[in-house]
Order: sequence, then structure tokens, then C-alpha cells
Amino acid sequence: MKRTPALVRLEKKLASDPYAISGAAEIRLVEREVRRVLIASCPGVEAYLDRSEDTIRWHPLGARCAEARGTRGIREISVALGIPQYRLRAIERGHIRESRPDLARRYFHFLGIEAWVARWCRANSELALGRAPG
Repeated sequence: MKRTPALVRLEKKLASDPYAISGAAEIRLVEREVRRVLIASCPGVEAYLDRSEDTIRWHPLGARCAEARGTRGIREISVALGIPQYRLRAIERGHIRESRPDLARRYFHFLGIEAWVARWCRANSELALGRAPG
């Protein structure tokens, strides 16, 4: 497959900053590539890709949480914050229906990533406001 210049630029951006907040055009590019590869590899998978853009948008947030968490396990942070482990995992995995904004804010504060999360929220307002299905 021939990689487009836009895809090459995006690969370089993500290689230098795996937590980069992508713009709408970059999200669409990644979604097209993911769909193309998955559909070519797994016929019939199209039905499961209905929210792939949301997953792509959420990935840097979950990865940033995991990176900030470092070697501390979910259980350790769960105990420290008094937040159930499944809620913390839901935040990192983008399971919006299992997440609660108040708990997410506490988690982000604990991790010290509020400024980064604020930038992510501005770039992904629909997901940040919980309007995306999840």
C-alpha cells in the first residue's frame, strides 16, 4: 500500500508524541486506514466499526492516563482515591457509560494531567461532554 504524505506526517507526529491530540482531519485519516485494513483482513467486521472514530479520539486520553499512572496499578490508585477499579478502567478505555465525570476529574487531578486533559477536551468536545455513545 502506498502511504500518503498526510499519513507519513501523522506517523511522524505520533512517533514523536504518542499522546498527541489529533485534529479532525487526522482522525478521519486514521479511521479510513483502520477501516481499510480491518475490512480487507476481516470480512464482515464493518458492523463493529460504527464508533471507530470515538475510539481513535479517546485513545490518547487513555494512553496519557496509563503513562501518568506509571508503575502504579489500577488497584493502588483505586484504593487511594476511593474509586472502584472498574470506573478507572472505564475512563482509560473510553467506556463513557461506565464513567462518571466527577470521578474522571478526580483521577486526572490525582495523575496531575488536568492541563493536558483540558486541551484534549477542547479538541474533542462531543466525547468530553459524554454525548458520544459508549
